[in-house]
Amino acid sequence: MKAIRSILALVLAMAMLASLGVCFAAGKDYSGYEYYVSLGDSIANGIGENNVENKYMHRTPGAYPDRIANATGACLTQLGCGGMRTVELRACLEDDYVMPDEYANNFTREKVAEIRANYRPAVAAADLITLNIGANDVATYALLRAKAALAEAGVSLSAITGATEGAADDASALSGVLGLAQKVGGIASAVNAAISGLTEGYNRFVENWDAIIGDIYALNPDVTLLVAGFYNPFNELKISDSSLLELGKAADGIINAINLQMQYRSAYASRYIYVDISGIQSMAAKFGDSLLDDGFFSAVELDVHPSNEGQAEIAERFLAALPEQSGPGFPFSDVARGWWSYPYVKALYDNGCIQGMTATAFAPAGQLTRGQLVTLLGRMAGVNTRLYAKCAFTDVAADSYYAPYVEWARQNRVVQGVGDNQFSPDSIAAREQLALIVSNFAQSQRIPLTAVNGPVTFSDRGSISSWAAAAVAQLQQAGVLSGYPDGSFRPQNPVTREEACKILCEGLMY
Repeated sequence: MKAIRSILALVLAMAMLASLGVCFAAGKDYSGYEYYVSLGDSIANGIGENNVENKYMHRTPGAYPDRIANATGACLTQLGCGGMRTVELRACLEDDYVMPDEYANNFTREKVAEIRANYRPAVAAADLITLNIGANDVATYALLRAKAALAEAGVSLSAITGATEGAADDASALSGVLGLAQKVGGIASAVNAAISGLTEGYNRFVENWDAIIGDIYALNPDVTLLVAGFYNPFNELKISDSSLLELGKAADGIINAINLQMQYRSAYASRYIYVDISGIQSMAAKFGDSLLDDGFFSAVELDVHPSNEGQAEIAERFLAALPEQSGPGFPFSDVARGWWSYPYVKALYDNGCIQGMTATAFAPAGQLTRGQLVTLLGRMAGVNTRLYAKCAFTDVAADSYYAPYVEWARQNRVVQGVGDNQFSPDSIAAREQLALIVSNFAQSQRIPLTAVNGPVTFSDRGSISSWAAAAVAQLQQAGVLSGYPDGSFRPQNPVTREEACKILCEGLMY
């Protein structure tokens, strides 16, 4: 059977969450971009006006990944998360990379081990990736050095910890520590210490950047990869203390060096597209906040991040740099790109498993015959039809397109027929029949499904035929069968062509 579930499982699930939009933006054709993965930190996560929490894998309306997905029509897998640095992203892409101890923050080694399974399949499946990472690398060492300076000056550990509480990432936490330093009269020493940490952070970024880009291209050599440069949030904070001005200048120097590294010095600079995001509007710039404002301390986790206008500007710059790419020519005009079954029909079409009723019509709400169902499964399994030239069922014509697939299914115990050595290939497949055949197919192909450990919970379970009950229970518990909104399964109802595509994709593709 074709090994496709590892690549498609995540993007198919995320496609159901994505708000698919138009395929064109500013007159450019982006219809060829199907699967879009956003990698990065809190800026990619959209922390700001529309999202004040650090929600992992959260699609924030108005954030630049949301805007890019809407403009291209691509299915978005959002893997940006506040606080992420190059070490964590590298650990998510490399099984044998060990994170340095001093980088422990909200991304512990245990957290990385929990989430890393989402990254490699998503990167491998994407045809478009945006990457925004590294700001927290620089902020980490500046934060560590500033905290140490406060501790040496006698500031209590509880006060220092409180200054960073609730911060979405290290850049926000650093702002909180500097706000505390200003209040206790230790701003000069804290800023000087932070400046000394900027270079350490730069060195760590350089160490990991090419490794991450290499990992991405190793998984997906042909992907379109756009990387965002840095902007200086400390300049945007309207710094008014002379020591803080020095921090802004020092940060400018490091940020310029990192941008040059990404734009020209990386070994992969000629392969990806660098996007300058300098000068975009931050929350602080929009609302006039300053590190010396009394109200800043409580809102510090937001102010270093882009405003809604800043997020829109980032999206516009990415889209301006994004090359046009025409779609592969999905032929079915009756399966709209935004319709719930589109990703399932598209996945099976792209893998040569399904055909339309005509060249341009799939008939998604049409009924599926037993012959069509078995043909679809046989194509998923990559059956060599020459090995099954003669079908043993007496009602299957030798010259029918489904004959070799039906014989393959019979020999592999995927189907048993309807009695009297007949298969009834032109009869409409009922939903309970589909459940049994899918369960048999999974067993024959050694596809793991959840073991039966309880009864069927559909409200009309009493009407399920005894011969299908175990299969329906197995697929329901595996999350493959969800039934109807009223809690029923309607076992004798005909299965529609698009329903079958969804069930087969979610239950069988691997």
